[in-house]
Amino acid sequence: MRSGVAVALGLALLGALGCSSSTVDANGSDSVETPSDALELEIGPDARTFVELAKPAVLELSGQGETSIAWDLAFQGRGVFTNGGVSGPGSASAFGPLSAPTFLSDTAPQAPLMQKDRSGSAFLDWYDYYGDEHTLFSRYHVYGLRDGDRLFKVQVLGYYADRLGAPVSGYYSIRYAEVSSDGGSSESREITGIDARAGGSMPSDSEPSACVDLDSQDVSMLTPDQAGESDAWHLCFRRETISVNGGVSGGRGIESVDLQGAETADETEAEIQARTAASELASFEAVDHDALGAPTLSWKEDGVATAFAERWLELGSEPLAVSDATWFVIAADSVGRYLVKFESLTGDPALEQATLGLRAKRVME
Repeated sequence: MRSGVAVALGLALLGALGCSSSTVDANGSDSVETPSDALELEIGPDARTFVELAKPAVLELSGQGETSIAWDLAFQGRGVFTNGGVSGPGSASAFGPLSAPTFLSDTAPQAPLMQKDRSGSAFLDWYDYYGDEHTLFSRYHVYGLRDGDRLFKVQVLGYYADRLGAPVSGYYSIRYAEVSSDGGSSESREITGIDARAGGSMPSDSEPSACVDLDSQDVSMLTPDQAGESDAWHLCFRRETISVNGGVSGGRGIESVDLQGAETADETEAEIQARTAASELASFEAVDHDALGAPTLSWKEDGVATAFAERWLELGSEPLAVSDATWFVIAADSVGRYLVKFESLTGDPALEQATLGLRAKRVME
């Protein structure tokens, strides 16, 4: 073992032996401190369990924590929520998954964007993040949209545009077509340069981003609040997030589904990066009315999307287990920087009370 690695592992072990966990009430008073290399907490389907990361510790709060900035992360079912965006009044945000060894670092990792909780749809996993180059690659999955009796198929072609000879993030390209009940499809159409920057890597809710009407191809620049009050769009693009006009995102009732969602867990970086708009055209053209009408599809309106999604879990594991990934979290106070990893899970919190083991460490910028 090289000396640098040995030192890093030694420091990590010393840190683990020296940390502790506790439970505090909402006013910050300590109770029952227990030496441990992980905070153990009970999570389940019926109520949120709140955690502040400085200790780390569980907080006793009522409701959804909508009036408190004391918590950083909350757990309910298989959801991990941050105290920011649509989930809470704080300024928390997160990014991941990052490789397991990232947890050994004492400095904050470089992240291309930090995600507050936001509305999200079946498009949540449209990309794969390549950490070596801090780049988002489209998976080129084909998505279905259901707008009343009408059906569309959509494929994301890219997230970058050429500006003055250099690639700039936050500009989407898509192709789509309406699929009719007689088995045919309308002519495939493309929209490029869809501006989803929304103020940069730390977007503000006061900054607009592009919302697209698939019939007219009109693009409206709307804030999230404005989008929620408008029926004049099908898809909204905001940094890495794609929303549909239904559920928490809007009142039009549009639903979406990832037709290749079952493949996500087994896709490799090499496979994804080899895909192009040309190579994936055949899979787009193959989607017909029968494919979009399959009774096994799980159509959904937008719900709350978080940086964690279900990526903190090991997909397909039985019994359910946690991923070995590391997550970077900015605290609700917008100051604290933390690395978070999940170490153990007993039970399925979507069905019953389960015990989760969590580790968190503060890092420097």
